[in-house]
Amino acid sequence: MERKEASIIIVAIILMSLIIVLHEGSLNFLDILWIAIISTIILLVSVFCKKLTAKIIDITIEHKIWLFQRWWVGKSSHLKNPIPAGAIIPAILSLVSTGFITCFSFLQFESKALPAKAVKKYGVKRFSEIMEWDLCMIGFYGILGLLFLSTVTKIFSMYFFESNFMLLSKYSLYYALWNLLPISSLDGAKMFFGSSRLYIFTLILAAMVSLIIFIA
Repeated sequence: MERKEASIIIVAIILMSLIIVLHEGSLNFLDILWIAIISTIILLVSVFCKKLTAKIIDITIEHKIWLFQRWWVGKSSHLKNPIPAGAIIPAILSLVSTGFITCFSFLQFESKALPAKAVKKYGVKRFSEIMEWDLCMIGFYGILGLLFLSTVTKIFSMYFFESNFMLLSKYSLYYALWNLLPISSLDGAKMFFGSSRLYIFTLILAAMVSLIIFIA
């Protein structure tokens, strides 16, 4: 991971921690420390799952702040100066709602094919360029990792009666749901345009996990 990417992820962790603190209300220092740890775990799980998937399919990815630069499909629907939506929108929604809305759409990723991809066969064909399906799979496994983390920590919270496990479970799910939005350059958009069927399957899976987290 390059230093620039690491610094962006740290900014996202700080912003996520502040949003959770505002949402949870008055907390002591130890609670805030745990929230920072929870935010770090969630972001790193998401990033690790996507980077691992990308490496398997011979792609390298770099995470950046989510930039809003296109409001429609036409060529004229691009902004000359992209808006850093990943920093602005979560902060505004959290402040306006006094912490009620926990928007976690911070990051997007950009991809680049590795030389090994050009020589790898897919059946009888070779695809040297990055396909929409590739980006879809990277986004899918990032979301899947978060849903798995949410489910496992929910089980831990039931057996060990530890509130921090429940917080990790809840906010892992929230992070996954916010990044499933099929808009702009978020993971959800990459999944939707790469495979609408896989996107719908992921929505159903996320709904099932939501039932486990909030009803079980």
